[in-house]
Amino acid sequence: MRTQHVGAQQLIVVFLGILVIIMLGGVLYLASSIILPFMVALFLAYLLDPLVRLLTYYRIPLALAVCFALLVTFVCLALMGMLFYASAQSFVKEYPTYEPKLRALLATLTARLEVAPLSLHLSDLSKEFSSASVVRALLASAGTFVTFLGHLLLVLLFMVFILLGQRRLPQRIHRAFGAEQAERLTLVLHRITRQVQTYLGTKALLSLVTGVLVNLALMLLQIDFAVLWGALAFMLNFIPHVGALLATIPPLLLAILKFDTLMPAFWLVLWVTVIHIVLGMCIEPRLMGRSLHLSPLLVVLALLFWGWLWGIVGTILAVPIMATLKIVCENLPSLHFLSALMSEE
Repeated sequence: MRTQHVGAQQLIVVFLGILVIIMLGGVLYLASSIILPFMVALFLAYLLDPLVRLLTYYRIPLALAVCFALLVTFVCLALMGMLFYASAQSFVKEYPTYEPKLRALLATLTARLEVAPLSLHLSDLSKEFSSASVVRALLASAGTFVTFLGHLLLVLLFMVFILLGQRRLPQRIHRAFGAEQAERLTLVLHRITRQVQTYLGTKALLSLVTGVLVNLALMLLQIDFAVLWGALAFMLNFIPHVGALLATIPPLLLAILKFDTLMPAFWLVLWVTVIHIVLGMCIEPRLMGRSLHLSPLLVVLALLFWGWLWGIVGTILAVPIMATLKIVCENLPSLHFLSALMSEE
């Protein structure tokens, strides 16, 4: 009888857990215009907090240190915006030279494929690569970027308040929970913050190195828009297992279309593979430890879920969000089993 009662309690807990997850997903979706800028601001604050601490260590007022961090963020975002704008202009200008080769490649694939529906799909796809279609796609992307700029002010505002408010957090915890419990809670929060900053900082640094090396390789191979593809490699490197593949496809396609030989494409694939083996499989585990590596299945599920929830920004934030959740679970004894399930080991 007691066993049946315990089993019923477990079923109720599982049911309530599923219900909470569904409700939380609904809230995240409906309030995405507020929660998404907050999440971006939170991760930016984690990245910039060491800079703010360094400036305050040299007796620079906290407000000035936060303003400097805000200026650094704004300059980086402005440079990225200028880069993508210039690359889009150059792409529109150069695309007519690639269009005939791309149509010929799709026509060849259509002729060689014997499966009628797939051949018809490729034939329709070739019409979507006309210059007018590409320009329309870029204009639609520009509209999305303008929407992002509309949220930028909210992101920067959240980031300022997070950086200014976290210094008083220990005092607030002390007043809320008392001395003994506040000390334990502050220690756990400090450990979580340090691990999250280590993960984000290391990932950002290695992603920057990856982007620079990919850019240099593309410049040596004389593949167009090298700076753009390097920036894309930097952003997508935050997505393990999948990001490197996605970042390689556009320059690889350009290499196939531009040259009459496949050797540049071969050297590109070889160079990118070496970069990710050295940085992703050798250096990154040494800097972060394998305990922060997520299960590949969890990465794919996270990309699908957060991408569906928040679009392309959710796809980029998916892995940092899951890594942060894993770190939190790792530091809470009652949730340690979830951290073990999320791990790659």
